[in-house]
Amino acid sequence: MNGLVILPKEIEVYYSKEGEFEDPTVHKNELQKNNKNHFYVHRWGKTKNDKYKGGNRAGLDFVVSDDENTYYSYLIRSALINGNLIVGPNKVLKTIESLTDLSYKELESNTIELDVVNFSYDVLFSERINLNQEGESSHYELRAVLCDNLYREKESKYRYKEKMITRFIKERKMSSQQALKYAQEKLGYIPSEIRSL
Repeated sequence: MNGLVILPKEIEVYYSKEGEFEDPTVHKNELQKNNKNHFYVHRWGKTKNDKYKGGNRAGLDFVVSDDENTYYSYLIRSALINGNLIVGPNKVLKTIESLTDLSYKELESNTIELDVVNFSYDVLFSERINLNQEGESSHYELRAVLCDNLYREKESKYRYKEKMITRFIKERKMSSQQALKYAQEKLGYIPSEIRSL
């Protein structure tokens, strides 16, 4: 976008369709439906003319919905932007805004050009972060983090790193030796829960 290369590293899925899957945490702003390959900057209301959220509440979603009846977007929690790791939804938004020199409205009006990136890294999952509402959907693993060579770095302050690695190791039913090696590679240490496997 405008010469900016954005590689999402951590996303959260927000999906709601009446009668199918109704997630109460979806903003249900009109820009989150039938608006594929566009950004949606978080607003206080449900229309494209409502006020943008300010301060740390502001974030940026990549919209994937191509249906008038489905709200479907990915909150970009962390991304590699022009080669620099940016962690945190508000920091991602502010970095993109700063590097493109575009207003929020201009960010939203641009169609995002997608490129396929081939990689062989694991994707780890957890519950979404900082949801103010309880309910069934708040417990689903709708947060995905790319477990690449930056995962273990101090700058990548992804929440629940150890929990995601431990869950992944258990789901893959790794041998004790494989589990110890994987944890050391990805975290830089071996959690006690992994040592006891």
